[in-house]
Amino acid sequence: MGIRKKIIKKTCDYLLSKGTFTSKRTELDEIRQLLKTIIPKRLKINNVRIGGNNDGGYVVPNDLEKIEYCFSPGVGNLINFENDLTKKGIKSFLADFSVSQNFNNNLIDFEKKFVGPVSNENYICLKDWISSKIDYDKNNDLILQLDVEGDEYDIINSLDIKTLKKFRIILIEFHQLHYLFDSFSFKKIKKVFDILNKFFYCTHIHPNNNPEFIITEKDIIIPPVMEFSYLRKDRSSIIDQKLEFPTSIDQPNNPSRTDIDLPKCWYKS
Repeated sequence: MGIRKKIIKKTCDYLLSKGTFTSKRTELDEIRQLLKTIIPKRLKINNVRIGGNNDGGYVVPNDLEKIEYCFSPGVGNLINFENDLTKKGIKSFLADFSVSQNFNNNLIDFEKKFVGPVSNENYICLKDWISSKIDYDKNNDLILQLDVEGDEYDIINSLDIKTLKKFRIILIEFHQLHYLFDSFSFKKIKKVFDILNKFFYCTHIHPNNNPEFIITEKDIIIPPVMEFSYLRKDRSSIIDQKLEFPTSIDQPNNPSRTDIDLPKCWYKS
């Protein structure tokens, strides 16, 4: 991204954080309808926390039996989640071009590339990455842990259905959710949630308490960054249409700041 585009994006982010919109605003009823489709469900399979407290830990559907591999685009400095998976015998494949890591663990494999919609010199698409590491056709119960600072929308939108359904569990930290108020971005974000909702149950949502703003418009409250947990629909069934939040296994990403409770518009219709 060029300097000019970066300045424009930073300016738009700042204005949005103050409730000022630089393009056509999304109708609030459109946002309400989308949120109704995302409401987490209570399944026969419960959630557990993996990766410890605070940042690096995730709330995960407790359906890990016979899972052998996890793919984790976006490494950063924390691999608590992947380290916990190795204790369960699950090998993790990590990828991030922006860092250089040397993991002293045979069950962690690091690729110095970004994961994106297409493969090129510094990027690899998810299907190519999976195919280069394991038997693509024989492995149909994987974990995807996706934290790529906003690129998650392009990655999910680019996936073919066969590759998407190879993941039994998907954990995504969605960024820039306040752009739901922007009519152009709303369509892009909605498309991703529609794709996930078709094949997966949302089992948990937790706001990241690091961002310093939350956008509120009437009854709609949107923390800009939130963690979502998904389980493929063939793995369980719904026993309750609604959950209550916060849950006993929620933890603040940043322990030095007050945690953010999930706003009711995200789990009450």
